[in-house]
Amino acid sequence: MIEIASKIILCLVIASALGFLIGFLIGRASRQQPQKTCTYKASHDFKVHGNIYNRPIILSKPRPTGKDDLLLIEGIDEKTEEALNQLGIFHFDQLAKWSKKNCQWVNEYLELEGRILEEKWVEQAQEIVKKK
Repeated sequence: MIEIASKIILCLVIASALGFLIGFLIGRASRQQPQKTCTYKASHDFKVHGNIYNRPIILSKPRPTGKDDLLLIEGIDEKTEEALNQLGIFHFDQLAKWSKKNCQWVNEYLELEGRILEEKWVEQAQEIVKKK
């Protein structure tokens, strides 16, 4: 009787080890690597981007009058304007209201390396808003 019980236990141990090994190999083979489809990797990575409360006020779409031409701000090129639009920044008055923390958040999120403060986007946007 003890011989049969010990053989059953040995078979159970071997079966569980084989099951674990097969499950591990199948799980590892079926794991997919994330694909990058955007030039700004920050928009698709799961990287933490500072305090969410520092994010500027964004819109889901431009106002009915249409989006502003952000290219008028020196330092914003077409690629950056597209990234800002994808983030929800469409108008000069949005940019004009940014605080330093907002600027730091956008710099980090879009990986602009401090360009917003260096190129004085907020001040330029404030001047454009005043002229309107």
